[in-house]
Amino acid sequence: MATTTPPRIRVDERVMGAGTTVRFVLLMVLLLVSCWNVMGGITRRAALRTGFDHYGCLFAAGGDPFAGSVTRDMVATTLQGPAYQACLDRYEPPLAWWVTLSWPVLLVAVAWALFRAVPAWRARRGRAVPLAAVDPDGGILRLVEELATVAGLGRVPRVVVDPAAASTGAVVLGSDRRPTVCLHGGLLARRHTDPEGFRAVLLHELAHIRNRDVTLTYVTFAVWWAFVAVVLVPAVAVLVRGAVSISPQFQDTQVPSLVRSFGLLGFLVALVHLARADVLRSREIYADLAAVRWGADRGGWAVTTADPPPAGWRRAAGALAELWRTHPRWDLRRQSLDDPVVLFGVRALPLFLTGAAATVITSQARHEALAANAGWAARAWVLASAVLVVGVLGVSLWRGVAHAVLTSRRVPSGVRAGLWLGAGTAVGELVVDDVTSFTWLPARPWVLALLVLAGGAFAWWATQCAHLWIRAWPGRTIRPPMLLGLAAMCLVLSAWFEWWQRTGTLYAAGGPFDTGGFLQSSGLESIAEPYRSLPAKVLLEMSTVARGPLVLPAVATLWVAPLLAWAIGPATAPPGWMRDATGGGAVEPDGEGVPPLRRVLLAVLLGGVSACAALAGAMAFLHARRAPGGLTVLDVLTYCGWILVALGTAAAVAAVVASASAGRYRLLVALVAGEAAVAAGCAATFTLASFDGCVPPLGTLARTCGWRPEVPWPLYQFLLGPALLLGAVVAVAAAAIVSAAGAVRRRPAPRAAAPRRAVRPVRRAVAVGLLCAVAVGATVAAGAFRAGNGQGLDDRARGREPATTPGRVEAAAGPEGPPVSARTREIQVLAWHMYGGEELVKRFMTGAKGFSALLMAGRGEVSESRVRPFCEDFGRIARDAGAFFRVPEPRAAELWKEFVAQVEKTGRTCGRAVEQSNGRLLEQSMSELVGAARLGGAVIARTKAVAEEGDIR
Repeated sequence: MATTTPPRIRVDERVMGAGTTVRFVLLMVLLLVSCWNVMGGITRRAALRTGFDHYGCLFAAGGDPFAGSVTRDMVATTLQGPAYQACLDRYEPPLAWWVTLSWPVLLVAVAWALFRAVPAWRARRGRAVPLAAVDPDGGILRLVEELATVAGLGRVPRVVVDPAAASTGAVVLGSDRRPTVCLHGGLLARRHTDPEGFRAVLLHELAHIRNRDVTLTYVTFAVWWAFVAVVLVPAVAVLVRGAVSISPQFQDTQVPSLVRSFGLLGFLVALVHLARADVLRSREIYADLAAVRWGADRGGWAVTTADPPPAGWRRAAGALAELWRTHPRWDLRRQSLDDPVVLFGVRALPLFLTGAAATVITSQARHEALAANAGWAARAWVLASAVLVVGVLGVSLWRGVAHAVLTSRRVPSGVRAGLWLGAGTAVGELVVDDVTSFTWLPARPWVLALLVLAGGAFAWWATQCAHLWIRAWPGRTIRPPMLLGLAAMCLVLSAWFEWWQRTGTLYAAGGPFDTGGFLQSSGLESIAEPYRSLPAKVLLEMSTVARGPLVLPAVATLWVAPLLAWAIGPATAPPGWMRDATGGGAVEPDGEGVPPLRRVLLAVLLGGVSACAALAGAMAFLHARRAPGGLTVLDVLTYCGWILVALGTAAAVAAVVASASAGRYRLLVALVAGEAAVAAGCAATFTLASFDGCVPPLGTLARTCGWRPEVPWPLYQFLLGPALLLGAVVAVAAAAIVSAAGAVRRRPAPRAAAPRRAVRPVRRAVAVGLLCAVAVGATVAAGAFRAGNGQGLDDRARGREPATTPGRVEAAAGPEGPPVSARTREIQVLAWHMYGGEELVKRFMTGAKGFSALLMAGRGEVSESRVRPFCEDFGRIARDAGAFFRVPEPRAAELWKEFVAQVEKTGRTCGRAVEQSNGRLLEQSMSELVGAARLGGAVIARTKAVAEEGDIR
């Protein structure tokens, strides 16, 4: 018996926003920010007084940007903070904000001029004539008026003809408000041989006007060519000049930075062209569908094309060339008329380009904002980048899920799309200077894998949220839940971007993972011994991450956003928006709009029990190790660490159990169960800890039985934020492991779902409301605890000892690690010499000569009023020299230390001589002055020798 396959349901492409406008906006923002950063950097370098670029003060402080690690630079600049800031203020001052911002303004002005001039030039360059010149009977004009009415245009566009153009097409010029349709001469000839094809071409061009494609297309064109004129050509000229003038001895250090600068410009060229071509191809298909919907004959797309080449390098080359074309293949356009699945697919290239563009935008805007001392602007740009990414990725994911649900196709997981997005962000980091400077790769390249993994997890969560809401939403339009989902995505992505820009890039560039150990070993701060233990390191690092202003709200959003869909319940009939999207086609509900909440709550209960069991085991372990003399700080820190382990265990158990029993939405179920289990575990373990001492083998904080909530309360105040963050991370990992195990194991064919016991809407809404209240309440409480306790445990770790003990600065400022090269040492000493060292010695020498001349001219009779200014000047020179950078060369540093001490001694002796009118002390100060002058000359001689010869002996 023959069987027939039911026809696929065709989905209206207008069911959701296309997202192409946001991609145009992303390109425009990318070009504007790149203009701001590239030309602003060139302007700042041109304004510098020396040839050390923006690294002069860093070199003078003893930093080594050539090494590619930020640790030494952090120590050098932090230990000598006042001197470093004074050097920046004098030699590398920030330009006024309007100076660098004038470049994007110039770019906009040039783009506006091109936008106004290019359409008019294109209309005239082919000797275009008015339509009336070739349409004496007005037949074409009447047809255009008729079709404009069909297309719903408010007014008929202006029509011109280019008789010299032999093609059978047309093009729209101008803008959306004042469009001009230019008909090619070949199209007019086609009017008589193929009137339906002529009509189809006109409807296609009118669709571009109706879809508001004209302005966006020409704005992109104008901004790009303005970018070429204002940025690309000058920047390439500056880079070429810099490449030609590189000294041979610095090629191996400056070539990576120079190549990266060229690579950034080339990357921008490729990114803009590929993204623009991809958007324009989508716009062409939208215009095709609109034209057919208005009555265009499909035969107009029956264009004969060559067969695609066979598999091999020719086919691969053709696919690569296709990426650069602004019009899709004719076979793809014909297929899209029947099933526009290409408009709903989540494709790799746009997401890769979006991730790369977001990284470039965020990095460059952050650099410019910080250069202008506008930290708030850097945070605002992080949010703006997240909004742009979500506008592209979020809309694509929602459209793809909706199309799969409406056509009964398999819903994609979204992981692959997120991995492409993350790969784009990682590649973007390699072409900006956030994680590299004078090296080809960052100090820790593997840290960039976090970007890829985070992109996959983020898109996985967003896709499941979209799927859940699309299955559950009963409304007439899908826009409300879609906007809610996109807003949730913005918050989560903003938190991730902020952490990456603040901390992730530092890790990738070689910054320390163990902040406390780094501060102690470098001498920046003195950390008490117990706070350098492993539990303290983990607690402090997690607490630092949880302190981000958006981190905990983002964690709450991860499980509140899907929880809200639970309150709606499973759909019993196709909602109105589904019927509209399919033109009345039947979309059968699968009865599984949301997972059963009962299983999630059981998993939460199991997680709470496991937390108590884990903490009880830890208490027994700590009880056996407790010293007879009482608890130590290390014991308390270890106890805190075990509490966090117990809460992480609760999240892991609940997430694994819940996701393993979920047919769909494994990640969402794991997040809800894991985070709720953390809250339940906090309540359960807090109760257990409050009764500490009632079970003798478990006694840890107390020896006698009693209800003492005030004992563990400060610990839980500190641990709540890190525990919520840990619960989210553990839940994502658990869901990934369960999903991977399910994918590897062969699963039986799906069976019909057993009928569920009906759950009353009120009961379900109450349960969801309680869980949402727990999520919001825990987040607010964690934020309040953080604000009330300041830095919490971190403060207590640093408050028991002085920040810097005597002698630590000199010890830490020495070369603790790989010694710098002779070349770097030469540059450091030369920078020290030019950025104030020589000037201080000259100030002293000038004062010494004047003082000597005064004493010699007086012949023993010198007025105290004339001597006192010299004494005070020597004191000021000593203070300024003491506050200045230490010399970044061991022998010169010793001479400089002796010089500063001798000048200070000279000033004191001179001052005492004036106060006591003591000629003997005055002679002694003169003798000390000669010694100081000898030391000053030795310092200058040593620094010049090192700077000229690269000698580090």
